[in-house]
Amino acid sequence: MSFSIQPEFITRWEPTELASTILSGPGREVVSHWISALAFLDENQHPVLLAVNNQSEPSFSQLVQSVNPGYAPSVILNELLRKGVVEQLESGHVLLRRSTYVHDVPGFESSPKVRRQKHSPGRSAGRRHNDEI
Repeated sequence: MSFSIQPEFITRWEPTELASTILSGPGREVVSHWISALAFLDENQHPVLLAVNNQSEPSFSQLVQSVNPGYAPSVILNELLRKGVVEQLESGHVLLRRSTYVHDVPGFESSPKVRRQKHSPGRSAGRRHNDEI
């Protein structure tokens, strides 16, 4: 009998530098957990929609409580909504906006101060060509 053990977390995604800058510490922790914990990812390893209430799983409250039981889910949700990181849908679910996280590119330093140093000379790091002024 062989068992395949899957990791509980993946490192496919990382929060964008903007999201890391505008969010509080608890907000950053929740977003980081949402994009890396397998319990909150779909079969394609994308963040799932989370129910606002605890009537169905997975829920936003479960996400927050799995990060830190001392955090108030409503406070974290209000911050993420106010900062435009998530969108509350009519269905009663919360969607993490795709602009909040980027693909974790191997070979790049992960600290925000030196993130994305490998780029073309004369161009801003982390910007698309059509974003240049």
